[in-house]
Amino acid sequence: MNKHLLSLVTDEDGTQIFMHLDLAGVNYLLKELGRLKVQLEKNDCPHSHLFTEEWGGGELTTTKLSDQEDEKHQVHHLKIYGWNEEWKVKHKLG
Repeated sequence: MNKHLLSLVTDEDGTQIFMHLDLAGVNYLLKELGRLKVQLEKNDCPHSHLFTEEWGGGELTTTKLSDQEDEKHQVHHLKIYGWNEEWKVKHKLG
C-alpha cells in the first residue's frame, strides 16, 4: 500500500471529526470516492471500509497533532455509504 497520511480523530465527546491528510492522502480519498461515484452512477448502493493498520487495514493512519494526544480519540474504522435515491428515501436519509 502506498504511504499516505489520512488520519481521523474525534473530540472527546465525538461531536467533531478532525481529518489530517497530505497530498497522497487526498489522492487516495479522491480515488476511493471516485470508485463509489461510479457505482452510484450505475444506481448501486456501494460502501467502503477504511481501517487503520491496528484494525487490519492500512488505509487510515494513526497520526494526531501533539496537542491532541490526550483529548482526542483516534478513528480506526471509517465506513462510507453511497445511497441511490430509492434507498436514501427508504432509509429516510434526507
